[in-house]
Amino acid sequence: MSIAGTAKLWAAALICAAALLATPASAQDVQAQWEAHMREGGRAYGLAQMEIAARELDAALVLAEKNFSADDVKMISTWLNIVPLRRAQSRLDEAVVYGEKLLAAVTKVNGADSPELMAPLTMMATTYRDLGDFAASDKAYLRTIALHEKFFGDSHPRTVTMLEDRAVMLGRAGRLEEGVKLFEEVVELWKYGLGMGHLREAISRRGYAEALRKMGREADATAQETLANQIAAFWEAGR
Repeated sequence: MSIAGTAKLWAAALICAAALLATPASAQDVQAQWEAHMREGGRAYGLAQMEIAARELDAALVLAEKNFSADDVKMISTWLNIVPLRRAQSRLDEAVVYGEKLLAAVTKVNGADSPELMAPLTMMATTYRDLGDFAASDKAYLRTIALHEKFFGDSHPRTVTMLEDRAVMLGRAGRLEEGVKLFEEVVELWKYGLGMGHLREAISRRGYAEALRKMGREADATAQETLANQIAAFWEAGR
């Protein structure tokens, strides 16, 4: 074969190779890539390997935004992982943006009273709190608390934990009396739900003491700390 003929064959081969490379990945290939990034990102996040987690989850986000609709469960799952990642990266403004997209998508797919909204609302409540937007934080807390009460009950540990988180937020917002009143309710709910003298009660009493101290109620704060220490000592002795 002549040199010219060989060159033509090579040119044809290169054209075919380029065509193959330009062929769009199948939906199955895209999903497999997305799943791999999500799996590795989630594993790394769980191990606190944040650089790897960010690389993998950001790659999953790029694939998801390019290939999945906003109400696709894969897109929702991606945002559900991206929001805590952005919080860990202290990129709170971005966490809010993705969190709002997540809330809208979950609401569209599952409805405004879905239990699936509890986790996104809780993440948004804490994100707004850390940004200092206490009005938005309280709105999110109240929504997630209402859902917790509906699906778990008033005295369920998850519900009480949400109430305590809101009490902390109220204190940061300067709404001290409301925060103290809610802490008092939280302590009583632990006693009702878990029995008097549970270690979880001791933890909440310490938060209650801090809230009282911010109000200048030093004697009441000391009393709560004393009770908390007595409960903790009892549990320590029983170990």
